[in-house]
Amino acid sequence: QKRGLTVTEATQQVGGEQHGPVYWLFAHMLAPVMRMFAAHRLAATVFFVVLVLTTLLFRETWQPVAVLLRLYAVPVAAAFLFLYAVRLVSKRARLLAQISVWLIALPLLVGAVAGYEYAALWVRYQSIKVETIDRLPETDHERIQPLASVHALTSGIIGDSRQPAPPDFVWMRNRATGAIEFQWTMGVAPKIWLDKIWGTVDEVITVSGTAPSLQFSSETKHPVRFTVGEELWLSSRAHTAAIRSFGPLKFFNYEPADVRYLRDDAGEIIQVISLLRWRGIFFPYPEFGGVLVIRQQKESSVGAFVERVALGAGEWISPERIQEFPYLRGQNIMSYRASRYIGESFRFMNGFMAPFPGYHQGDVRIPDSKESLNTQPYTVFFKETNGMPGTLYHYFSLEPFLEGKHGLVASVLIPADGTDRVFVYRHEDRNESLMGVSKVPGLVKNSKMEYDWNVSAAVEERPYVRYIDGKRRLLWLTTVVTYENAKKNSFTAGSVPQVALVDSATQEVIWVDPRDQAGWVKLLSK
Repeated sequence: QKRGLTVTEATQQVGGEQHGPVYWLFAHMLAPVMRMFAAHRLAATVFFVVLVLTTLLFRETWQPVAVLLRLYAVPVAAAFLFLYAVRLVSKRARLLAQISVWLIALPLLVGAVAGYEYAALWVRYQSIKVETIDRLPETDHERIQPLASVHALTSGIIGDSRQPAPPDFVWMRNRATGAIEFQWTMGVAPKIWLDKIWGTVDEVITVSGTAPSLQFSSETKHPVRFTVGEELWLSSRAHTAAIRSFGPLKFFNYEPADVRYLRDDAGEIIQVISLLRWRGIFFPYPEFGGVLVIRQQKESSVGAFVERVALGAGEWISPERIQEFPYLRGQNIMSYRASRYIGESFRFMNGFMAPFPGYHQGDVRIPDSKESLNTQPYTVFFKETNGMPGTLYHYFSLEPFLEGKHGLVASVLIPADGTDRVFVYRHEDRNESLMGVSKVPGLVKNSKMEYDWNVSAAVEERPYVRYIDGKRRLLWLTTVVTYENAKKNSFTAGSVPQVALVDSATQEVIWVDPRDQAGWVKLLSK
């Protein structure tokens, strides 16, 4: 010791000031770096410039890290402050008191960490403008072909050097008649790796979403030229271009999500990237963040390439401005991930304690079919609801939390254009005793015992609601598909698939003719 101080304490006193261990940790780490920079100033300057340019040019690679920092910086800082406060309180106490304080503090911290997502989901539910409706609206413009079948059939008619993106169910205005048509749309991109870097999305395929069979023709194939796409690489990748278009605030708060192809009001095919926005500081949650509209680039140019590499692509339209654009109103543009989070938040519709671990009184779940590639939400057209005209919705069927239960607790309708209204019809509160969607595949299989269900599956159940003989009837529309290979990772429904309607009240399976949708109601009214 030296003059009453330990050697360590003496070395940490500089100019009469005493610093803590954290200060000296960083000081000792930075000292050799600063000495190296002082000795090699030119090399250090070049290194710094290259580092900054690389960070800017490849900012999409670390943007997810920036979002994670934005999401968890506050809770992590709060946890450290809590531990530091506990240390200050306990360090002068006796050993037994210190142990007691830490035995109380650590479980509290673990509980707070475990409950962080729980609280964020509850905050999201409290922020939703929920409107309870007293009747479930009728559906219309029913989809016959399931999403996976549309993708498989489209892939089969395209050459080996190209591939279609997963389809989306949207509405498009017919350029000749002006009528609204509900269609599946897919962008076609190169499949060869070199073309993925320098190529373009050169075609968009649109096929009827309501017809029993897919009809491909010159009218369904539209030549386009998009320099970005979800299947392209590097700066041409849609997600990369979207991230590079973000300003500083969006960079930490937004994420690109789904890519869709629509027609604007002038009849031009455009690309729309749905955005996810994180809201809140202490308990952030995801919500719809608007869209990026990307237009076709008719000709290549060095200036356009440099602009895309440096600044990305797309014109941002905020959620508040969506209604200003007729081609976006009532459209399927909301991020499925944002809708899913809203659906999950309805676990709190029966109170704050409903989803509590070990309790689950009044808790619900979103049941997903293990065989279907298109999980909830289902994109469905519902007619007028609480003064809102007929439009596309993201639909959720909620069932009791325990997987052995199949009752339909509630139907949740989220406007697919991001309109800030969510409708819920609570079946359980009305003592309707209806069957949920999770039981449908088993009932369909049982009704056709002669089928070889090892190579077939009943997939993509969606609601079918009609008022028949003065009564509302909720049925589940499902399609039978056949696997293309033994691995069961690709399947097709064929030209005209088998379609079954399952009554949610009686659990009766009614097989219908997909070519005669008008006759379904007559068949059900017998």
